[in-house]
Amino acid sequence: MKPLICPQCGGKITDYDRWQKFATCQYCSTRFLIEQENQPQPPPVHYAPSYNSSEKLDNGQNPVIGIVAVVGLIFGVIILLTVVKTKSKPTPPTYPVYTTTTPPKTVSPTPTPNPNLLEFGGKGTGNGLFQDADAIAVDKQGRIYVADNSLRVQQFNEKGEFLKVWQIPSQTAHYKRARTIQKIAVDDKNRLYVLVGGTILVYEADASEPFNTFHAAPDFMVDFALRSDGTMLIVSTNDEIEKLIFVNKAGKVTRRINGFHTETADAVLSPRETGLAAIRLAVDGAGNIFSVYAFGDLGSYELNYDAGDLMIFRFTPEAKYVNKFVQTMNSCGIELDNQSRVYISDENSINVYTNNGELVSTVPDPGRIDAFALDSQNNIYVLADDKVIKRPAIK
Repeated sequence: MKPLICPQCGGKITDYDRWQKFATCQYCSTRFLIEQENQPQPPPVHYAPSYNSSEKLDNGQNPVIGIVAVVGLIFGVIILLTVVKTKSKPTPPTYPVYTTTTPPKTVSPTPTPNPNLLEFGGKGTGNGLFQDADAIAVDKQGRIYVADNSLRVQQFNEKGEFLKVWQIPSQTAHYKRARTIQKIAVDDKNRLYVLVGGTILVYEADASEPFNTFHAAPDFMVDFALRSDGTMLIVSTNDEIEKLIFVNKAGKVTRRINGFHTETADAVLSPRETGLAAIRLAVDGAGNIFSVYAFGDLGSYELNYDAGDLMIFRFTPEAKYVNKFVQTMNSCGIELDNQSRVYISDENSINVYTNNGELVSTVPDPGRIDAFALDSQNNIYVLADDKVIKRPAIK
C-alpha cells in the first residue's frame, strides 16, 4: 500500500487498514484524517436479503449463520483496531548531548618577595665559606669583608664573589692564643683594621702582614670606631674601669677618659667586668659618639643588672654627655648611617632610631644576627648563621 505521511512529524506510516478514515502515527502518536485521494476503498459489502430464521437460502444455508458471520467479522475488525492503537510506541533514537565546559583557572599563590638584595656564604673553611663568622665591614667601593673564628678575613666584591683573604696570626708580641676576631673596619684608604687579642692590627690593601699595631697593655681593647676625619676612638678595659682613647691621624694617643660610659650609665652590674667587656661605640659623620652595653656580642654570660640603666648614650665629639634613649641590651653592636640614625640589633631583627630615640623602622627576620654593618648608601649587611645577607637601605 501507498505509505501515509504524518502531518506532524513527517514519519512514513504503512501499518494501517485500507478502509480506515483515520490513522495514528507510530512515531509521535498523532491521529489524523486520511485524505480521500489516498484512502483505499473498502471492499464492497454485499447485503443478503432478509430471510426468516427458519428459512434456508436457495443454496441451502441458514440465514442466521450469515448474520453471525458478519457480526463476528465486525468484532474482529474492532479488536484489530484496538490492538493497533494500543501497540507500544517505538522509542525515538537518542543522541548524546555534548557540552563545552571551561576548566576553572588555576590561581597560583602570590610568591612572597625575597627581601634580600644579596645572599652568600655558608659553613666551611674554604674560600667563600665561614667558620663561626662574627665580624663584617664594607668599604667605600662596596667590597665586603667577613671575619670568622678560623682567624681569617675574607674580601668579596659587591656581588659576593671571593677576592682575597688575610690570615690573622693567633699570637704576636702583644697577645697570645687569640681564638676570635672581635671587630673589623676599613678606612677611606682601604686599610683593614682587625681587633684581635685585645690589639688592633692594621693592614694595607695589598699586604699580608700588618704595618701598624695599636695596643694598650695591660688594658684589653674591646671596641674601636673610625672617624671620617682619619682619627680613631678605642675603648679599653682593665676589668675595673673602661677608658675612651682618642688617636690622631698619625696614630698617636691624644686623650684618655676613664669611665666615660659606666659613670654616665650609673648602672650596677655584676660581675662588673662582664659589663665592661660589652661596651660598644660608634660615631656619625659629624664625630658625635654613641655607646651602649651590647651584651648580645658576648655569647653566654651571667649578669645581674637593672634594665632601666641599659640605655644608648649620646656624646659630643669631645665625649661630653648629651642624652640617653632606648633601653637595649641584646644588640651585638651599634651602627650609625649618614643621617645619624642609630641601628641596634635585637637577636632576630634590627631597630632603627633617630638620635633622640624615635623608632624609624625595623629590619625583620634576617636570621639570628651575629654582626651587622652599613655601606655608604646605608644598605644593611647582616651576618647570620655563617651567611651574609644584604638588605636595602631604610627610607
